Amino acid sequence: MIKQLVLAAAAAALLAACGSSEDKAAPAPAAEAAEAAGVAEVKFNLENATGYTLTHLYLSPAASDDWDNDILGEQTVPAGETAEVSIDDGVESCMYDLRADFDDGDAIDVRGVDVCKIEGTTVTISE
Repeated sequence: MIKQLVLAAAAAALLAACGSSEDKAAPAPAAEAAEAAGVAEVKFNLENATGYTLTHLYLSPAASDDWDNDILGEQTVPAGETAEVSIDDGVESCMYDLRADFDDGDAIDVRGVDVCKIEGTTVTISE
């Protein structure tokens, strides 16, 4: 199955991909990252519009070579459900990479997401 991550508020697709690479590849250049001056926390809703349970969600600054901890922890986002996501690590740059893992073994990696633009919106993962 191919899953898509879309910004529902903007009604635009960011990516349609599947894969299961565990290593991050070529993050967006730091020079292209928009600075989030004074942003301490970014919150958005993540809607799982796939037929599969979202089991892990990783967000890391685009300049990082490693994935940060799973934001969901022990929680999951079942198909058809929505979860609030909070990035509260003192956001220094708006540019983040995102990885979503599903119970069917598929994963979506999205590079260079401007989290400052999705603040307060709903991000939808769909098939």
